[in-house]
Amino acid sequence: MKLVHLVLPLALLAGSCDSREAKAAAQETVDKAKALFAEFKQSAHEHLSEAKASIEELREKAAQAAEERKPEFEKLVNDLDERRKELATKLEELKDSGADKLEQAKRDLEPKIAELKANVRSALDKLKP
Repeated sequence: MKLVHLVLPLALLAGSCDSREAKAAAQETVDKAKALFAEFKQSAHEHLSEAKASIEELREKAAQAAEERKPEFEKLVNDLDERRKELATKLEELKDSGADKLEQAKRDLEPKIAELKANVRSALDKLKP
């Protein structure tokens, strides 16, 4: 849900009600934005935790790979883990951001997290016996 969908009704309502109602409507909008952020953050953390577990599985399988392929797989695992850490850091930086940045951050992070998951799955497939 876009933030504008939350703010627009508030703006329309504010013109036709007293200050108590406007404050209540504003608080409701803020609460909805906080809930949306919390939901997004929880979902993103779950996906990153799953990716971390899969990366650890990859690390174990890479250690068992044929000697000539170990460097390739170790680099792949390290690259995926570094990407996961970058995304986790970006997610943590959002906690200090305002609601206006949430929508953009969500649009930026969701596809990157999905890409990380797809890359981890692809790497797991490469390491299947």
